[in-house]
Amino acid sequence: MEENNLNHKLDFNDIPEENNTDVFANFKEKLEKVQTFPGLYPFKFILTGGAAKLTELRAVLPDDNFIETPSKTGKYISVTVKKWMLDANAVVDIYKKVGEIKGIMML
Repeated sequence: MEENNLNHKLDFNDIPEENNTDVFANFKEKLEKVQTFPGLYPFKFILTGGAAKLTELRAVLPDDNFIETPSKTGKYISVTVKKWMLDANAVVDIYKKVGEIKGIMML
């Protein structure tokens, strides 16, 4: 698997704060413009709930390699998961599942 060149010009500030359906539809549309599928997609999360939240995140992405970086104060853990995704719908599905977990910020 070769990592695609990613265009990191997609920003959650571009996504309106309306209802969740519109947010994910807007995100999917923008994602399809900047990401090539199938391809390697970097999921990035900030966890504020410690090991318990990490366990919950691993339940959504059980077979994937987590790159974990604790903050200097230990209050947060930054997690990156690079996952081979077939299309933007699959990316959105994962974000929807993770979005149900309190204490995890999706980047």
